[in-house]
Amino acid sequence: MAIAYSDGVTKKDIAEKMNVTPSAFGQRLKTGKFTKEELEKIASILDAEYISYFKFKDGKKI
Repeated sequence: MAIAYSDGVTKKDIAEKMNVTPSAFGQRLKTGKFTKEELEKIASILDAEYISYFKFKDGKKI
């Protein structure tokens, strides 16, 4: 996940800013089940942008 790319932001930091326990956040990381809104919040915490789209072989993005 993008956490590895972020400088100095820990899983615990993200969990606290999302109002969940570190263990609950860790479990969610293991399953990878996040809502779009949660991914956008994580991106905001990491000072990043969350972008989600389908990219077709011809280069079209939807």
